[in-house]
Parts: sequence; structure tokens; C-alpha cells
Amino acid sequence: MTRIGVILAGGASRRMGGDDKGALNLGGRRLVDHVAAKLTPQIDRLLIAGPTSYGLDCDFVADRRDGPAGPAAALWSAAHWILEHEPQAAGFLTAPVDGPFLPDDLFEKLSADGGCAIATDDSGDHPTFAYWSVAVLMPALQLLKNGEGAPLYALAAQCKVRRSRYTLGAALMNINSPADLALAEKMLE
Repeated sequence: MTRIGVILAGGASRRMGGDDKGALNLGGRRLVDHVAAKLTPQIDRLLIAGPTSYGLDCDFVADRRDGPAGPAAALWSAAHWILEHEPQAAGFLTAPVDGPFLPDDLFEKLSADGGCAIATDDSGDHPTFAYWSVAVLMPALQLLKNGEGAPLYALAAQCKVRRSRYTLGAALMNINSPADLALAEKMLE
């Protein structure tokens, strides 16, 4: 089975003033580079769900117009890409472009039973750090009307995800604001 990791790099980034989060600098490297470096040892193939590949040696897929809106659009597009290019893959791991401290065992833990699974910690569920079985995810996405969005929490519930607990401090941190970016800089020091 091909292990596929998808960096979720879309979104408006309102809390960051509209700046492309993937291109933001953290410790001398772009956020997308941090996430790619953490994901690459865990997977066989990297895909970016967003507007660009950021110059990385990987494929990227923009949101398709024939599916849901919002964060679900990235999952819809990634699943269709996988069905076309890597049909032997049972599913895919997702990690947000603003999650530079993701765990080294994310793919292993979340894909363990082949179903859908999300990471969780003391702050709650983190459905952007998830493994999505294509066979389970596609029917849930197809229930959405074209152009209609759904929060990833709702999709996770519909897919009856298994939760995998992490206790590694900032492992599931998302950098959503300038204050978060400053905190992440301090954590790197």
C-alpha cells in the first residue's frame, strides 16, 4: 500500500492577515518546509492540497469545483487525486501547513486500523491531523451538496473516526495568529 501524506495548505488565513501560512518563516524555514520535513519520513508520496507546490518536489491539487466548499474541498480534491493517481492507496494522512511540530508517528498511529482516525490531545480533537479512508470519506463527502461546506469535525463524526491520543505538548499546535508564530519561534530556541 502506498502511504500518502497530504499537506492542507488552502484557506484564507484571516487571523494572519491573509498571508499564505505555508510561506511564513519559522526559524529560518517556511512552515510548509517544516511540515514536509516531518511528514516525508512517514510516507511514500507527498501531496499538497492548495494553490501551489511551494517549489517542493511533490504534486499539488487545487480545490475542485465539483465538490464541497471549505476544508472539505481539500479532502474531496485529495481523494479524487488519489483515486486517479494512486488507486491502490486505501486512504491518506492529512496535516495542516501550519502544524510544524507534528508527531513522527502520525501516519503509523492514525492509519493502524485502516479506518478514519484523528489526533487528539488535552485541548481536544484535531481533525486536520487525521487519516482518512477513501472508502469511508467519499460517501460522507458526497452527501454534501455541491458548493456546500462542512466543518472537519462534522465530517469526522460522520466517518465515525477513531481518536488517537497525543501527550507531546505542542505536537498538534496550529499557528493561527502572529502570537502563535512568536510562541513557535520561542519553542524552537
